[in-house]
Amino acid sequence: MITLGGTLHNPPYGEFKALCFVSEAGRPDLFTEHNLFERRPKVPGLWTRFSFRDGDKLDGILSPNLLEWPPMGYLITPPRSGASRQRVFIPRAALLGTELRGVVGRSAAAAALRKRTLPAGDQDQLTMFDS
Repeated sequence: MITLGGTLHNPPYGEFKALCFVSEAGRPDLFTEHNLFERRPKVPGLWTRFSFRDGDKLDGILSPNLLEWPPMGYLITPPRSGASRQRVFIPRAALLGTELRGVVGRSAAAAALRKRTLPAGDQDQLTMFDS
């Protein structure tokens, strides 16, 4: 890791609690403010609550694709994500447990658009490539 002072720092993996990915520097408030969702999140994925060894709790959205979960930890979207809280990597070694709070799907409007069928005349294949 490169510190804010510009020096290279290589802490042991077991000392990480979370690694935050940000696009601009902001207040380090991940475990002090808004660390749990106040209501059901709107972002599609698995709403999960993480319990850390030091007693802290953090909610996040995990990808529903298990192949996207690295064996060393979880990459989540935290509550109130923005420029200073885009994604968070949580090492499995930092956790006591995880709890699945809910499965958040796509909106009903998006589902209706996907299920929309074409009129009967438009279902045939275009003939412009026929020889």
